[in-house]
Amino acid sequence: MTLSAKVLWPLFPLLLLIVVVCLTWALVYVVRRSGGATAVWLQGGALACYLLAAVAAMASERGALSANIHRPFSLLTQLAIALALVHIWGRGHRPLVLLNMSALAAILADTALHYLLTR
Repeated sequence: MTLSAKVLWPLFPLLLLIVVVCLTWALVYVVRRSGGATAVWLQGGALACYLLAAVAAMASERGALSANIHRPFSLLTQLAIALALVHIWGRGHRPLVLLNMSALAAILADTALHYLLTR
C-alpha cells in the first residue's frame, strides 16, 4: 500500500467527524453538568473555531480561498481545547477530559496526514 492522497483522503472526513462529535458532546456535557461559564465558553469556542476551520478547509479545496486559511482557526481550536483541559483537570470531569483529548488527538492526526501527503 502506497501513502498517497487517493488512499489516505477518506481519513480526513472521518477525523473531521470525530472532532465535531467529541467537541459537541463535550459542550453538551459541560452545559448539562453545570461546568461553569468559563468551561462553557472554552468548549463553545473550540467547537466554533473548529467549524470555521472545517468550512475554510472545504472552501480552499474548491479554490475559493488560500490552502492555508484554515490553519489559524485550527490553532485557535487547539488552544481552546488546551485551555479547557487545564481548566477542568482534576475536577472530576473524566469524560470531559477524554472527549477533549480525543478531539485534540484527531486534530493532530489530521495535521500528521497533511504532513505525510505533502512530503
